[in-house]
Amino acid sequence: MLAGLLTVAAGAAQADTTLTYQGASGEFTVDMKPGAVRIDDATRQWQLYEADDEAIFSVNPVDRSYTRLDRNTASAIRERVDNLRAQIESRVQQLPKGQQATARAAMLQSVPGLDTSAQKVGLDRTGRQDSVAGVSCEVVQVVRDGKPAETLCVASPKDLGISGKTFASVESMFSLMQTLLAGTGFETAGLPYLSLSGMPVRFTDTNSGERRQLVKVGHDSLAKKRFTIPDGYIETSITPPGS
Repeated sequence: MLAGLLTVAAGAAQADTTLTYQGASGEFTVDMKPGAVRIDDATRQWQLYEADDEAIFSVNPVDRSYTRLDRNTASAIRERVDNLRAQIESRVQQLPKGQQATARAAMLQSVPGLDTSAQKVGLDRTGRQDSVAGVSCEVVQVVRDGKPAETLCVASPKDLGISGKTFASVESMFSLMQTLLAGTGFETAGLPYLSLSGMPVRFTDTNSGERRQLVKVGHDSLAKKRFTIPDGYIETSITPPGS
C-alpha cells in the first residue's frame, strides 16, 4: 500500500501540465514539461522552447516553416538594430540643432525596437486574492513608466499542480527571452515574468480592456511529438527591425 502511494506521488510530481485560457480572440494553451514549453494561441502558429538547445522556435504550419531564436540570432538582430540606430543618428546630425530632437524621436518611433528610451516596468502587489477556474491567485498590477498597465492574477506553481522541474523550465525560458532580447529595444515589451514567481491565470489589458483567463488545468502525459517540430519544415531567418 505504502509503495503504491509513493509511486503515485512520484508520478504526480513529474506530471506534465497544460493550461488552457480563453479570450476574445479564442483559445490559448501552454503545454509544459521538464525541459520544454509549447505555447499555442488562436492562430495556427505556435512557439516552442527547448531547454537543451537554449532556443525558442516560432513554428508556422501554414507554410511549413520555423524560425529559431538563440544567442547567435539574437546577436545578429542586436547588431542590425545598432547599425540602424547609428544610421538614424548620422542623418539627424545633418539637421539644424533645433530640429534634431524631434526628428530623432520621429525616426526611432517609425521602426519598432529602435527607441532605446529606458522604460521602467514594475509590479504593484495589491495584496488582494481572487480565484480563477478554482485556482487561488494574487492580483498584481503591472506599472510601466509609473502608469498602470496590464492587470494580472498570478497563481503559484503549487496551486496549479506544476512540478518543480517543470516550472524551472518555464523560468529558464523567461530568463532566456530576457537575455536574448536585451539591447534589441524589445526587452520591456512583454511582462516581467521572472518577478511574478508564478503563472498569470488572468490577464487584463488596461488600454483595450481585453481579458484572457484560465478555464482548465490538465496534467495528462504529453507526447514527445507535441514538443517536436514536424519533419520537412524549413528554417527561415528572423527579419530584424527595419528590414
